[in-house]
Amino acid sequence: MEKAKKDERLKEIKELVVSFCVEYLNEELQGYVLRLCDTLGRKRKIAIIRGNKEIWAASIIYVIARLNFLFDPENELFLSADTICDFFGTKKSTIGNKATQIEKACNLGIGAQGYCSPEISDALTLVELPNGLVIPKSMLPKPEIVVECADEKEEREFQEYMAEQERLKEREAAKKKARRTEINRKIAEDKKKKKNEQDKQISLFNIIV
Repeated sequence: MEKAKKDERLKEIKELVVSFCVEYLNEELQGYVLRLCDTLGRKRKIAIIRGNKEIWAASIIYVIARLNFLFDPENELFLSADTICDFFGTKKSTIGNKATQIEKACNLGIGAQGYCSPEISDALTLVELPNGLVIPKSMLPKPEIVVECADEKEEREFQEYMAEQERLKEREAAKKKARRTEINRKIAEDKKKKKNEQDKQISLFNIIV
């Protein structure tokens, strides 16, 4: 009976976080969010069947955002805590505290593998070299890719393939930038709309008084 309740609550939380991810995050980040949901579902010391499901959903998003530095305005996928709270109807202090509880229970820290991008994990994971020097994993030399082509045709096909891969990367980067711009525009419009509504309420109050 307890497992059935837990599974049902986990399903509800996943539906909430996915609805947020579709609007504000990409597929990679959504994958981290859902992985954290599953991790919480397996933790006995975390009772996800208790409390508001919106608070759980917002806190899970908050954890992933923090692990991936999404609160940094310089991040192309910048996400504010206010955006999370407004979406789920929660308070920053509440989800901030809950997020910290989740991180402690799941033993998550900055650079946690499986919950943030490989670039972040590699930059924050230290590796000891044979000479005893300790450096970030991202500083390790990458193995060179050597491709031997039997003839000019194969070499030309290989060069065309690499060029196509580069074009795909550029398109993806352009899409992310456009999506980020659209999200920022929507956030600005929402803030402006909220401010206009507040100004109207104040004006109405002054008229009544």
